[in-house]
Amino acid sequence: MMEILKKEILTDINPRIIKLKIYAPYICQKAEPGQFVVLMVKKEGERIPLTIVEKDKKEESIILIFQEIGLTTKLLGKLRKGNKLVSLLGPLGNPTEIKKYGKVILVGGGIGIAEIYPVAKALKKKDNYLVAVLGARTKKLLILEKELKEICDQVFITTDDGSYERKGVVTDVLRETIKK
Repeated sequence: MMEILKKEILTDINPRIIKLKIYAPYICQKAEPGQFVVLMVKKEGERIPLTIVEKDKKEESIILIFQEIGLTTKLLGKLRKGNKLVSLLGPLGNPTEIKKYGKVILVGGGIGIAEIYPVAKALKKKDNYLVAVLGARTKKLLILEKELKEICDQVFITTDDGSYERKGVVTDVLRETIKK
């Protein structure tokens, strides 16, 4: 149980961003958008929370995306297909309230983009008009752009260094979008 089924490196520059598919039948069955898991890579290690980005009911698995920043995420990044986690607890937290709102603006920066993806999918199923404002330090660190463009009605992207779309931060675009 809690076996890694698939590992994908989304960005290969430091710090790397990694996507893991983990066998977790109970969590897969119960998780709702906005919830998270707490995991341990090794017995004497720390517990870290990660957002449940997606569920694969066919494989009874969940997908997590994380950036190798601290010791635990670096250890997690070293795991391969077939390796097992020491502990995986979830789903935890209150799910996001999903209903018909009309127009919804979703804002995510860096690894935080992973948190808005499951919420965007659920809100779209309720026929909301979705505007996503995504930000990253550089184009190479931007995640889930293609997936969010498939779901959202409008997507605005900012990069701190100006390497892609608009130079700046998400709050600049958010202010402009709210004024419209």
